[in-house]
Amino acid sequence: MTRAVPEAKPVTIPKLEWTGERFLPWIRNATLAYEHLHRYAFAARFAKGKRVLDLGSGEGYGANILALTAAFVLGIDIDPEAIRHAADKYQKNNLRFEVGAFARVPVVEAGSFDLIVCFEAIEHVREHDELLIEVKRLLRPDGLFIVSTPNKTVYRKESEEENPYHVSELEPEEFQHLMLRYFRETRLLGQRIQPTSSIWAMESRGSGAIEEWTVERGPEEFEFIRNEKRVPLYIVALASDSAAALPPAGSILIDSSNELFKENEQMIRELLRSKESIDAIVQLRNELDWHVRQFEELRASVTKLMLDNQNAQIRLQQTNVELEAIYNSNSWKLLNRIWQIRDSLFPYESSRRRWMKRLLNFAATDSK
Repeated sequence: MTRAVPEAKPVTIPKLEWTGERFLPWIRNATLAYEHLHRYAFAARFAKGKRVLDLGSGEGYGANILALTAAFVLGIDIDPEAIRHAADKYQKNNLRFEVGAFARVPVVEAGSFDLIVCFEAIEHVREHDELLIEVKRLLRPDGLFIVSTPNKTVYRKESEEENPYHVSELEPEEFQHLMLRYFRETRLLGQRIQPTSSIWAMESRGSGAIEEWTVERGPEEFEFIRNEKRVPLYIVALASDSAAALPPAGSILIDSSNELFKENEQMIRELLRSKESIDAIVQLRNELDWHVRQFEELRASVTKLMLDNQNAQIRLQQTNVELEAIYNSNSWKLLNRIWQIRDSLFPYESSRRRWMKRLLNFAATDSK
């Protein structure tokens, strides 16, 4: 009897913590995804059948893209946790990850790679020359080096806050001069996320060359402008000692899922919900303020009543003292004795009492 082989349970790879230092493919940020994925997709066209070195491989997604067509890819990163994650997540026979610094790659043999890429990493170190020396050591004489970095002035102007991981950003001229100190041939490309309208061939055969048009919003309407007027946010350099290694530039990444539009729409919905929440809070605050005012008025009224009552109690006590003094006086005692004699001589409801009142009233009238 054949025993059933239990199915292997899928292994869950712990995710790296998002710190902002490196791109992580599961982060919901379409703009970052476009920028990083496009650079690796662009480099992959030069990786087919080649030995490739990825400097600053981070989470490993980019080296994995290159390994789809390359003969071999080595990902290097200084963070051991990132290397462990990448090695666990991206397992291919032609892909390996190792811990190493840009200026000290753990590869002994010189000229080991046909293609070296270093995307959004050179600005993280100050030792640019040491990095380039190591690249020259490991790259074949006719090999290609592709490196990207932010366009310093534009990046700082457009970024919401300073990136704490960037220690040495470069202007395009500085970047080009650095490349030309180590390579005979250099070509700079610009990259940034911009709205596009795509027209493409719907047949199954290749779409052929892509024609680019650039527009810019004028005072009233869009106008066509020269391509040179486009301002890049990132600079991508292709450098080599062989002119043949630098093919015609240009690449377009298209998101068929429209994730950036969805993110913007979601952000608008969240802002609207936030506004509704704020309006509700403001209304609640106004109602609370009204109740507070009512309470203050009621407390003032109660305080006044308590004060009036306290004053009445004081006046009552004073009156009692005065009455007590009157009751204890000789005059009151004498008067009280006279009233007793009067009541005995002229009892209440008696005819004598009535005659007495008449005489007193007559006397009072006659005196006027």
